Amino acid sequence: MPPQTQKRRRTGHRREEEEEDNIRRNRRQPKPAPESDDGSDPSENEDEQDVDMDRAPGADNTSDDQLVKKLVRYALACEYARIPIKRDGIRDKVLGAHARSFRRVFDAAQEQLQKVFGMEMMELPTREKRTLKDKQKAVKRGASQASASSRQYILISTLPREYRIQPVIGPSRIPSAAEEAAYVGFYTVIISLITLSSGELSDMKLRRYLTRLNASQNLPMDKTDHVLQKLIRQGYLDKVVERVEGDEDSITWCVGPRGKVEVSPQNIARVVSEIWGDPPDDLDTKLEKSLGVRGIGQSQTANRAGAEPEEGE
Repeated sequence: MPPQTQKRRRTGHRREEEEEDNIRRNRRQPKPAPESDDGSDPSENEDEQDVDMDRAPGADNTSDDQLVKKLVRYALACEYARIPIKRDGIRDKVLGAHARSFRRVFDAAQEQLQKVFGMEMMELPTREKRTLKDKQKAVKRGASQASASSRQYILISTLPREYRIQPVIGPSRIPSAAEEAAYVGFYTVIISLITLSSGELSDMKLRRYLTRLNASQNLPMDKTDHVLQKLIRQGYLDKVVERVEGDEDSITWCVGPRGKVEVSPQNIARVVSEIWGDPPDDLDTKLEKSLGVRGIGQSQTANRAGAEPEEGE
């Protein structure tokens, strides 16, 4: 083949390769953005869009809603197991990396619990220093410890008094309604006895009361000692053991933090008045002196009288 012909072919190949390169470059270059109607620079609109994406409208609200739902479920699960709702547990199991949102999420969860379930989270009181050793430690730490927060909560009902009746808020069906009712009645009576005994009861006196109640036969769920241990774990009772050298340990029973909240002095007065049936005239005076409440016995008697039909009806 003549050299001139080969030269022309090489030149033609080069031109074709250059045209293909130009086409590829044009495809890679972005199309110019059209000018806006108001004549503003397109880059300004792009900057505004970037800011909006970074803000992500509604993303924070959605995250808070999920945390609120998670906290509500956590509170219900803790209350079902009768264990306290701990603030550290809320931070670890609910909030996670959103620990700074505690107050906002907590208040929103309170609102949901009140509106939907008729309940709210109430902080438990701190455990009292019972033994001499504990009291000495508290004195060394300073008086500020007395007002320290327990950082633990339980769920309490916010329903009006007229709706706190058995058909509305009856005992749980798990494990059974009868067993749950017996359990609630048992710890209510024990807490009432301790409270009416100036806030503490010796182990000997407690055993004497349990014998008179025939607790070993009337408790359907478990042995009496096992039920007492369960009440200690759940915070209804406190068992204070004082070590005495050369003698038997001194055991005293007191009301625990959960017991103080669930079985209030007003509830104890109602239980006493209900059990008494036809109370004496000075019952209200005695209850006021022991519990600091007034008029419970009279109101209970009036309610029963109003509920009984008159003769001839």
